[in-house]
Amino acid sequence: MIRVEKDLENIPNSLFDKKTITRRDTCIRDRKYHKDKKFDQRYKQKDIKESLKEIYSQKCAFCEQKIIECRDNNLQDCSSTIEHYRPKSIYYWLAFSWDNLLWCCHRCNQYKSNSFEMDKQKVQYHEDFKDNIHSSATTYNAIEYPKMIHPELESVLSIVKFERDGSILSSDERVGYTIETCGLNRVDLIEKRKKIIDDFIKKVNAKIVKDESIQDVLTELFYDFKEQKKEFIALKFWILKNYKSLIKVS
Repeated sequence: MIRVEKDLENIPNSLFDKKTITRRDTCIRDRKYHKDKKFDQRYKQKDIKESLKEIYSQKCAFCEQKIIECRDNNLQDCSSTIEHYRPKSIYYWLAFSWDNLLWCCHRCNQYKSNSFEMDKQKVQYHEDFKDNIHSSATTYNAIEYPKMIHPELESVLSIVKFERDGSILSSDERVGYTIETCGLNRVDLIEKRKKIIDDFIKKVNAKIVKDESIQDVLTELFYDFKEQKKEFIALKFWILKNYKSLIKVS
């Protein structure tokens, strides 16, 4: 998980489309999200997908894996989906709001589902919402204190940790909740993160055996972190901070 910058002034045109407005108004009128293809299509328009893909560097908002865009929304042939930070089944009025839409892999989306615990009282729909229809997350978070990390509003780099076996953890309750809810310690993710750690240690040890400087290995990892487009940036940041202890353990 890393923080991603989204321009809340640069909103895809589809979210202002008459059909989208009509679908939103219907949800608000009926006080529920309608599970219907006509409604789902409004937040899956091409310009929305392309914008989210670019913003998230084609990576999942939660697990940081590169993901493949859906073709004809066939989840069996791809791994991408558009995730609602606040579940549309609960927050029906946010189904087409720009700051509530994330680029996410299908697995994290499945794990997260409609989970959205909070420490304070849930916000209710109010007509004033339409004044900030695409930028209500910050205001809502201050009211609800959600346990789920919002990847566009929060950086967790300093409070997320990894084990040598590739598992991810944190002493922070909200980060822990996000890890558990999104299934970020599922087997395939642990194995991929472990390989990155193992490859780093292997490169470093090869340098040490030859009595060579490990600076170029650290520099390579640093540039990966700075580029932000590579997978598992949070892990690479942690390795950079803890490489001495990793070498010592190995």
